[in-house]
Amino acid sequence: MTPTSDRRSASAAGYSLLELLVSMGLLTVIMGITLGGLANVMKGNEIVVMISTMNNSARIGLDLMVRDLLQVGSGLPASHSVSIPNGDGSLQVRLPGPPGAAFLTTAGDTTLPAVIPQAGMGPMIDGVTTDVLTVLMADNAFLDVALDAVTDTSVVVAAGPDIGAGPDRVTPSQLMLISKGSVNTLVQVTAVDLDTRTLTFANGDSLRLNQTGAAAGNLVALNAEEPANSAAATRISRVRMITYYLDVSVDPLHPRLVRRINNGDPLTYDNALGTSVGNDLVDLQFTYDISNGTGNPGGVQMVALDLTAGGACAPNPCGTTQIRKVNIQLTSRSQNPTAESGYLLRALESQVSLRSMAFVDRYR
Repeated sequence: MTPTSDRRSASAAGYSLLELLVSMGLLTVIMGITLGGLANVMKGNEIVVMISTMNNSARIGLDLMVRDLLQVGSGLPASHSVSIPNGDGSLQVRLPGPPGAAFLTTAGDTTLPAVIPQAGMGPMIDGVTTDVLTVLMADNAFLDVALDAVTDTSVVVAAGPDIGAGPDRVTPSQLMLISKGSVNTLVQVTAVDLDTRTLTFANGDSLRLNQTGAAAGNLVALNAEEPANSAAATRISRVRMITYYLDVSVDPLHPRLVRRINNGDPLTYDNALGTSVGNDLVDLQFTYDISNGTGNPGGVQMVALDLTAGGACAPNPCGTTQIRKVNIQLTSRSQNPTAESGYLLRALESQVSLRSMAFVDRYR
């Protein structure tokens, strides 16, 4: 029988080595599970932040496009197009686009439509060609303004709007629609004289809209309409030409969505201009719903084939002035790849009915 003193000594000796090893093993397992769970929480939080950033970037860009598209065609002629220089002595008009692009109107074009698709003409990103879209609309802040004088290269704005400040301010590079009855022409401001309220549209503008040597579609031809050179019969409205495209020239790993108004420079054609409205956007696609009175096709890409008799509107070509709805798909990508699945992608879609073009007055 063990003496009482021996039992007390054994119990006071503490844990045995085996007990210590077992407890350390259990502690290690518990700590491993805890740290693993914490790591998963951190990864989950990182993914949530990535998704939130992706959604915000795509949503801001999409909201801007929707807002602009709702105004497309407003204040323009009933044909949903504007006249440009054409005929003998004319050059093809330039159109804005991504850096490195040099878009021109098609040879023989006499008008610019309110919706100008450029299918597959944007940069290729991750093996996919992206789209470009340019739209036209009148600016309600400077609409149907009276003139005091008009020449083949300039106009004098009548008293009223403050062309030097505020919402009516006119600056070089802005576009103006000058109309006389059913005849109109689109020109680009190259100089503004605030003292005399004179807007000049000199030859050599960046978009080639001011071509006095063209046979038709210019201010010279408009002034020749009866009553000739009549300021009283001529009106002027400001037009916004807005272009959306993806740009990889600044950082190819992080493409950005660019919103561009007009060309941005009155004399130099510069496709490096534009305002970034979203980052890490890797795909931009547009399709269009057409109202042509026959099949009224939807989801038309407006590729080159669609503009011929063999495309989506067969047996007739699809017409850009027949576009009534624009379908947008904008895809964002996470700024950095995740360890498990690489980059995250998020696609947002929307359909916009062009208010000023969706309804046609059949009794006009």
